[in-house]
Amino acid sequence: MSSKIYTVWGGKHSGKTTFVVSLACALSKSDKLVGLISSNLTYGELQTFFGQSVPEEKGIFEALSEKSPNIGERFSEYTESKNLFFLSVPTSYTGMLSENVTLEETEQLINAASLVFDILIIDGAAEINNPVSGVGLWLSNAIFTLHRPSIAAQMWYRCVSDFMRELHITEKQKHILLAPNGEFDTKTYQDMMQLPFPYELPYIKSAGELENAGTPLYFASDRPCRRYGRVTEQIAGKICGGGKT
Repeated sequence: MSSKIYTVWGGKHSGKTTFVVSLACALSKSDKLVGLISSNLTYGELQTFFGQSVPEEKGIFEALSEKSPNIGERFSEYTESKNLFFLSVPTSYTGMLSENVTLEETEQLINAASLVFDILIIDGAAEINNPVSGVGLWLSNAIFTLHRPSIAAQMWYRCVSDFMRELHITEKQKHILLAPNGEFDTKTYQDMMQLPFPYELPYIKSAGELENAGTPLYFASDRPCRRYGRVTEQIAGKICGGGKT
């Protein structure tokens, strides 16, 4: 049986990867086998967040060219969880391989991975021309769209509105608000967007420091991170429980 596919999406600096890594960690605590695919085809963000390297014989470019059905072997196992595997660019590679990635190859990859994992998560990109992100949005059962309140976030959402209509993904989105640390009034942003925000994540001052140390926020122990983790667990619980997210 194929997995449920979820994509985490949003504009630049919206906290997508921070959230997607924490969500994957929360989901991996269950008995579900979780696969996480990065849409970043030039830099291995997930490697930094997990504090691990990806060897050349693994990674997304090898997975895209994989002809056998054993696509799971191209994923790297997260050492802190036997249920969590991630697919990223290798730590070092030569050539601009990202320019050769096609939509057809990406669709085949995601469909093949969905047969391996119980839950498949795509770390989406702000750019609408990213093939991994675009196919992930199209194939997803639900999309978690992150908003860090700002004029730039509002402009991004308006700019991708035509893309959302063409891909018929507007109804699949669950909007998540990130606390802006006083940089922008949350209520003003909500009034501007006129969107439902069923979830709100707290601002984490130490996020960059923790991520550079290879520690997902979900495993950090300070109070703000525990609050962040509780929201993440709430979403993970609804995903695993099959209820409405």
